[in-house]
Amino acid sequence: MSSEMPKKEERKIAFVVVDVQRKFTGGSIPEKGNKEEIETINKVAAMFRNNGRPVIFVHYDGECECSMYEKSDGDEFLHGIVKDPRDMIVHKKHMNSFVETRLAEAVKECGCDSILLAGMVTQYCVMGTYYGAFENGISPYMLVGGLIGTNDKMNDAACVLCKTFTPEEAEENLKTTKVPDSTKMCGSEYQRLPSAGE
Repeated sequence: MSSEMPKKEERKIAFVVVDVQRKFTGGSIPEKGNKEEIETINKVAAMFRNNGRPVIFVHYDGECECSMYEKSDGDEFLHGIVKDPRDMIVHKKHMNSFVETRLAEAVKECGCDSILLAGMVTQYCVMGTYYGAFENGISPYMLVGGLIGTNDKMNDAACVLCKTFTPEEAEENLKTTKVPDSTKMCGSEYQRLPSAGE
């Protein structure tokens, strides 16, 4: 007999920010990223930290195939992205952030059953991670206003195709759904999560 699925407002969500790295900019994505989306990501990340929920940055290790960024700081996060010592970093080598990483373990060990996704590039690595979550028993959601694609139509399409949270809905969830304080459970242990092969 299966138990009833949690409602959206009852989900225990971790915040996962995908590939907000300079090497994915240039061309259709401004070199400094999209200011409004960066502000939304920072705002939501702060809400998660303040409520003892995990903030996980996914960092792509490898050559970028979707932009022409040629500076030496391509692996650095976008200008304006606010990081915190409590944040976790998962290093990956594939479009789907769950492939050969410990992202699923990190989410679950922090007491969460769902992820709220933000970052870039929407139609590639963010969408790949969204669908990869299902295969790992994790329910994914997109952050409205926190996606950076090659154009706004990609962000709009992602929010039509996928389940979403607005920042306001996320804030309400954080206030009403209890999760063990992840900053005590895994904040220091997972400062760098290597890929499975390391």
